[in-house]
Order: sequence, then C-alpha cells, then structure tokens
Amino acid sequence: MASRSSRGERVGVVFVLVVVVLCVDVSTLVAAQPLVSSQAKTLLWVRRLLGFPPALDALAGAPDACALPPTPSLTVACAGGQVTELSVLGGRAPGAALPANFSADALFTTLTRLPALSRLTLASLGVWGELPGAKLHRLQALRVLNLTGNCLYGAVPEHFSRMYSLQSLVLSRNRLNGAVPNLSGLAFLDELDLGHNRLGPAFPEVGNAVVRLVLADNNFTGRIPAAMSSLGQLQFLDVSGNRLQGWIPSSIFALPALRHIDLSRNQLAGQLPASTACADALAFVDVSDNLLAGARPACMRGNSSARTVLDAGNCFRDARSQRPSTYCNPGALAAVLPPAQGTGGEQGSGGKGGQVGMALGIVGGVVAGAALIALVMMAVLRRARRQNPEVSVLPKSPLASTPAAKKKAAADGGKAPAKVTQRIVTPAEKRHASQAARVNTLEVPAYRVYTLEELQEATNNFGSSNLIKSSPVVKHYNGQLQDGSRVSLRCLKLKPKYSPQSLTQYMEIISKLRHRHLVSIIGHCIVEDQENPNIASSLCLLSECVTNGSLRSHLTEWRKREMLKWPQRVSAAIGVARGIQFLHDVTAPGIVHNDLSIENILLDKTLTSKISNFNLPLISTSKNGKIFSESPFATSEDNDLGSVPSTEQGDKDDIYQFGLILLEVITGKPTESPKDLDSLKTQISEAIAEDPDLLKDMADPTIRGTFAVESLSTVAEIALNCIASDTSSRPSIEDVLWNLQYSMQVQDGWASSESLSLSTRSQG
Repeated sequence: MASRSSRGERVGVVFVLVVVVLCVDVSTLVAAQPLVSSQAKTLLWVRRLLGFPPALDALAGAPDACALPPTPSLTVACAGGQVTELSVLGGRAPGAALPANFSADALFTTLTRLPALSRLTLASLGVWGELPGAKLHRLQALRVLNLTGNCLYGAVPEHFSRMYSLQSLVLSRNRLNGAVPNLSGLAFLDELDLGHNRLGPAFPEVGNAVVRLVLADNNFTGRIPAAMSSLGQLQFLDVSGNRLQGWIPSSIFALPALRHIDLSRNQLAGQLPASTACADALAFVDVSDNLLAGARPACMRGNSSARTVLDAGNCFRDARSQRPSTYCNPGALAAVLPPAQGTGGEQGSGGKGGQVGMALGIVGGVVAGAALIALVMMAVLRRARRQNPEVSVLPKSPLASTPAAKKKAAADGGKAPAKVTQRIVTPAEKRHASQAARVNTLEVPAYRVYTLEELQEATNNFGSSNLIKSSPVVKHYNGQLQDGSRVSLRCLKLKPKYSPQSLTQYMEIISKLRHRHLVSIIGHCIVEDQENPNIASSLCLLSECVTNGSLRSHLTEWRKREMLKWPQRVSAAIGVARGIQFLHDVTAPGIVHNDLSIENILLDKTLTSKISNFNLPLISTSKNGKIFSESPFATSEDNDLGSVPSTEQGDKDDIYQFGLILLEVITGKPTESPKDLDSLKTQISEAIAEDPDLLKDMADPTIRGTFAVESLSTVAEIALNCIASDTSSRPSIEDVLWNLQYSMQVQDGWASSESLSLSTRSQG
C-alpha cells in the first residue's frame, strides 16, 4: 500500500510539472508570437503621420517591432501578436508643433487599429489639434494615456468620462482650454495630470481612487471643493498657479496618505485654524503667495527633517518673508476664522449659537484692533513730536477742513479708497484707510464711471502742467481725484461710428481686465460730441498710478532706483509672463499685439512688475459668424491703443517683444539696432553651446555673483527662442513661464547651497 501511495504521489508531481511546463510554454509562445502584419503596418503609418521622428526610426528596419529592446524614447510591448503598449518620447522643443498638414484626427483614427492597446504615450512630439474624443473612446482596453508636452488645444473631451478602464490620464503642458468633464465615475483613475494648460474655471470632479492629482498653472477659480477632504488615497496634490479663492478646507492636510501638497500662487485667504492637523506622511507643504493671515498651525511652523513647509508671500504674523496685513485683507480690523469643518460642512449649520459666537468674535476683534491702532498712533505721535515738535501728526477732521486743506492732505498721503458707488465721493464719505496702508495691497479701487467734471478737477481742467504726452488722437495726463488718489489718465479719440450706448458692453469687458501684473483700469468717462450728443467723441480711461519707475529704470538708473539683482529680475520677468498669459487667455481671441517694450513694464513699491500699455480690442462678430478684433479708437501714429492689427501670429509678436526684455534683463543694456541684436544672439548661442560659464562675462556687471549659471543660461535660452526669426519656432507663453519658474527654482537651490557653504566656512 505504501509503495502504491508513493508511486501515486510521484505521478501527481510529474503531472503538475507537465502542466507548469505547458503553461510556461504557452505563455512564452503567446508573448513570442510575431506581430500581426496589419499591426506592423499600423505602427509604420503612425511613424509617417508623426513626421518620422527619430524615436521611431527603429521601426523602419525591424523584422518584428515586438522584439525591439525598450529604450528611453521608444517602447513597444505586445501580447498574442497585438500591440499592448506604445511609448514614444519625441524630444521636440516646447511649443514646436508638427507641420500644418498634420491631422490629430488621422493619427488617432490610425491608432484605433490597435484594439489591444492598453498603454499609450506620445510625449513631446509636436502633436497639435483638438483631441478626437470619439476615436480615443474606441480604445476600450486603454488604461494609461500620456500626451504630455504637445500642442493640443480645445476642451478635454466629454468621452473621457466614459472611458471606465482609465487608470492614468496625463495631458500636461499643452494648450487645452475650457471645462474638464466630470471624471468622478472613473473608479480606477488613480492619476490625473492636467497641469500647465488653460483649463477652467470649474474645479474638476474626480473619483475617490485618485492618488496623484496635478492641476497646476491653469485657470481654475472658486473654492477648493470640500469633497477633496474625502480623497482617502490621495498622496500628491498640486493646484498651484490658479485663481482659487476662499478658505482652505483644513481637513485636507490630514488626509491619511497625503505626502505632497502645493497650493501656492493662488488667492486663498483667511486663517488656518489652530486645530489644523497634518498627516504623519505629509513631507511637503507649499502655501506661499496667497492671502493667508493670522498664525500658522503648529504642524506648519518651520521645516524639519520630516517635513518641508513653504509659506512666504502671505500675511502670517509668525513667519518670515511675509507681506503687510493690508495686502491680504486691506482695511480690515479683525480676521474671522472659517466655519468649523466636519459639523455642518460649508453650509454652516451651527445655529444661532454659532452666529452669536461669530458676532461676538467680530466685535471683540474690532475692539482689539481699534485698541491696537490707538496704541500704534500714540507711539507714532510721541516719536514724531520728539523729533519735530512743530509738526502735528494727526490730520484734522475732514469735516472741519477747507477744500484746499483737504486736497493738500490727500496729496501728502492721506487718501482713501474710492467708494464702490458711482456717485462722486465726498470728504464725509472717505474711509480711514490711508494710502500708506494700501500701497502693498492687491486690491485697487472698484471700477466706476466718472463725470467730465471730476476729470477736469483731477487734472486742473486738463492743464498743461498735468499733461505728460500728447498726439492728435491721445493725450496722457497725471491726475489726482477728490479722495487724494493719484491716477493716470488717457483720453483717446474715438472713431465717429460709435455712440455712448454702443460702448457699454465694451466698457464692461475693460472693467474686468484686472490682474496682479497689469496696470488696472479703474474707471472711464465717455465724452460726447458737443454738436451731436448721439456720438461719442472721445473716451477717457483712468488707471492706477504706478510711480516706482519702469523695469528699464531699475536696470540702468542705479543712482535713482534700487538696482535689481538676478533673483529680482527673474521674478519681474515671471510677473510680465503671467500678465501676458492673462491677456492671451482672458478673451477669445486673446488680447495680442501688446506694446511690451521694457519702458512699459512698471514696478510698484513691492517691485511687482505690471504691464502698462496693453491692447484694448473690441471683440466683434462678422456676418458670417467669424469672431475678430477691432479698435474703437482713431488710428494713432504710435499705435497707443489706436489700432488693432490682425490677431494672427499676434501672440508670437508678444513673445518676440518679451524675448527682447529678457535680453536686457540679462545684459542690462538695450539692443540699439538689428545688427547689435544679431551679434548678441550669436554670442549667446555660442556661449550656451560651448560653455555656459562664458555667459558670466556677458551678464550685467551689477548682477555678477548673484546668479546660478544654470539659471542664467536657462533664461538666455528662453530669450533666444522668443526672438527666433521663424514665428512658428517661438514658444508659447505657457512654455516661457514654465522655464522661467524652473530658472527661479534653480536659483533658489543655488542660493540655499551658497548660504550653507558660507555658514559652513564661517563655522570652520
């Protein structure tokens, strides 16, 4: 019996081994099965449609594409004679698109002939056009789609919301615009990367399986959805560089799997509650460049070996590199904490008790704030009296002052922000926020319509002493409003076909052109023709007054201005790029052909760069439905808002002018002639190609020793690309902005290492 049992066991073992061998052989045969000829032809056709990129050269002579060894630029994986993975990294320069005869529709139609395709990557290949959602939806096996670094535009197709097998969707660094479809139904989607596009305004909806979510540098607005706090598997979140506002849901920092969160460069405001908790795994937090105030939560106070926290550019009272409190909440005397989360959501179901508590908190804050202001004023008064006994620091009551005294007091810095109403602001209606308190704030006075009488008073009846510049169609004035505000005034002659009524919609658009890096237009006055009241003869535009000089003056007038070191110059350039990006995206078609000379880039008291002379086109629709831009202003010799050229390639003209600005930022000198420009381009090109260290000698002597060579060479390379003779070779503003931000990151890393090196040497 024992021998029979052992014999049976041996037979069983042999049977199992045979089955295993057969399984291995079958799987090997399936994997080794040569590619079906139709699929091989499809790959060759894809190569042709992509313009024969070098990454796909290996396909031309390969007897079997499935047998090709994977490389960084090409991977082809197969199963059962079918292509299951195609990964192509083209290496095209950012913004470089395939020729005009390329068709995205033809490319993705061809790819549908690979029905087993589960992983598709076509990166940096210059693919342009709209994404054909219907064609992509036919790839039912698709789990990974990566189209990063191309030139795709248009909306994210609605079809993606029904591609239920998707696990990873990466569409970053394109030119996509419009809304993102609801992706919450994709139960397996764990990666969504839509960064560096023009998508918005609604924040995308995603499913609970998301692990990595990147929405950086888009146009998303509104609040961060409270539903984000329920993403229990989220590890990486980057929503930086958008226009998000309101409170940050504090519970988001406590997500159990969260390791990296970047909320920087938005307009997020308010305080983070002291009870805010951070997940143990959270290693990186960036909330810099927002409007956050109050004190930081305990888990975000400083850096440690386990967690890096970046918080500069806010109004935290217990942190370094912060802005004045007026920047985050101008005119406010108290800050109110956000509603408690987890006991009523955003609707705030705290009842009467909560409302009473909040009211008491506000009253207490106002009283405390008033007391603090009184103490500060007393200290200032005492100090001033000790230094200048004859000077009275506290101004007289506006009601007790004469008009002349009021105007003088306003000119001395005691101005108040204009009222939101369209009535003339009287002294009795002035608020107690001074010009000094408002100088660093993001806010500017609310847009309103002014009367001709107000403008006459502001400019001494358009007197010659207030006149800055004059031409047959435009006159520039300095002015001072009744509340003490200094303004810049441009009166432009209109074409005779416009009536005051026809300009109403146009002015509504102008009133919304508000951006941190644009000189804001704060109001207008339409001047009617004296002989024919139905015709508008001119339009006067009032702008905020930026008095800290132009970018050029900060590069050349070292005796009058603060000389900008390299980090400040890159920061100013980034600001200009963001302003250009806003102009290109704010309307369709975008606002292009802007006068971007370096003299028209102004710096405010915080050295924030602002574009002062941007186009103001009137968007119209022709009889055949085509949208185009025109100008309501009469033709001007200096093209100061006088005419709007064709929008075609207008964005590339702006890029060219920005490239000239970058060259002057690097060298500190303007290029006087085309010959000088060509010579400079040649020198920089040779330096970058042969030895970037040679750029040191070409840099402005005042910045030597303040820059990382890689940071300088990155900006130099951007500048050369911007001024390329071939307009199609010039990068998009998104690509320019990304590379400038990279240059700043390199500079910051270099500065940190330099500081560490100096500290180490001093200790040694």
